[in-house]
Amino acid sequence: MVENSQVQLVENLNLTTPGLNRFVKPNDISKLVAEYGTPLYLVDEHTLHSKVRELHSSYARFTGPVKIAYSIKANFSPAILRAFIKDGISFDLTSIGELNFVKQCKGDPENIIYTSVTEEPEEYIEVLQSGVRRVVVSSFNGMTSLAKAASKLGVKPQTLIRVNPEVGVKAEVRASYRNGKFGVPFNGGTIDSATKMVKHLMGNELLKFEGFHFHLGSQITEFSCYTHAVDKIDAFITKMKKEYPNFQVNTFDIGGGTPVFYNEPVPTPAQMAENHIGRLNQLAETHGKFELIIESGRFLVAESSILVCRIVNTKEYNEHKIVIVDGGYHLLLDAALLKQEYPQEIVPIADNKKRVTTTTTTQHLIAPKNIHLAGRLCDTYDLFPLSKISSLNDSHVGRYVTFYNVGAYSVVFNMPFHCQTKPPVVMKTSNGDFKLVRKGTSYEQLFIEEGGDIA
Repeated sequence: MVENSQVQLVENLNLTTPGLNRFVKPNDISKLVAEYGTPLYLVDEHTLHSKVRELHSSYARFTGPVKIAYSIKANFSPAILRAFIKDGISFDLTSIGELNFVKQCKGDPENIIYTSVTEEPEEYIEVLQSGVRRVVVSSFNGMTSLAKAASKLGVKPQTLIRVNPEVGVKAEVRASYRNGKFGVPFNGGTIDSATKMVKHLMGNELLKFEGFHFHLGSQITEFSCYTHAVDKIDAFITKMKKEYPNFQVNTFDIGGGTPVFYNEPVPTPAQMAENHIGRLNQLAETHGKFELIIESGRFLVAESSILVCRIVNTKEYNEHKIVIVDGGYHLLLDAALLKQEYPQEIVPIADNKKRVTTTTTTQHLIAPKNIHLAGRLCDTYDLFPLSKISSLNDSHVGRYVTFYNVGAYSVVFNMPFHCQTKPPVVMKTSNGDFKLVRKGTSYEQLFIEEGGDIA
């Protein structure tokens, strides 16, 4: 009955296709590419802050405290981390490298949630030495490793158990399924189960049980999976309280999954939260107040960024037009891995009177559906799928193409394939200034990085 009602809720959502985040004017793009060249990433600080506010306000009806945690694997640019530090949000980290970045940006260790995959004792020693006290464990071995590190340093970290609810998830990337890599099942017949791990934690002198964490997937647009997962958590807490009367959940982290528009309309965070916020309030009323953590990587950063490329070649045959840009999937890897349909458009030309104009010529009247956008790599997969709202008319050599919503899982995947260097990154700050926040690398730097200076 619950499942059918949730499906009906999704079907009744008023989905709309959002407009593109044109935070940079054509004149500004012309000036920036004249100074920094192409390809060029552009980031809007205002969008970063507004997405934090939007996500937080979506859960305003929750009866307890709500914390937003940024999963920095989506984009670890120091400029973006510093922007989010201003917002006072938490950071979800999963590697010592990410911890190093947050520390260098002066992030508060109190605002860090550390969720390791490898869960090595040496790793946890460094984490705890950095002042991090909230750690998510995903295995019995991981819990033991954390206890060893805690004993060595004389601290008692707040320990969350990452559970795998094993619920059905309709998403671009699923993270919860039977026998999955992440987390532990509630009951699995081995020590790697939430039941065994809770039993080990209760009364533990080295670790303090803090709560539960799960992550269901990315780009979730059908939300019944959250309700089913919370139902399983509810039943499990009830079971644990019968065995341990003092059992208390202080923190409940429901992961991310908030969808971002690329090609198909998606629900808003408020529509997403409306699905399960009532159920979360019931959980708190039944078992006691807890802090609710909403993790997000993609949603917080995707719409903040665009990639500008230059058209360097075109060719036409059989009523098709191939448009080749000076970028490639080494800059937007998800275009090849997930066939991500980033919205693209040709940058309008601004004339001397500052009117934005477009041009057409009789020899380039190819229908938009027959335009193919290709990268500069010598690889069959270096083709950019087009979004339904992509606009590639007037795609002539020398014009610029903007790729929208590229802030997540793009910069962090930059690869030196074909000896390609990293492009510069420029941020439009909250006061409207443009600031270089990452220098582009040179061929000489890449050569040295690859060992070229070692005789």
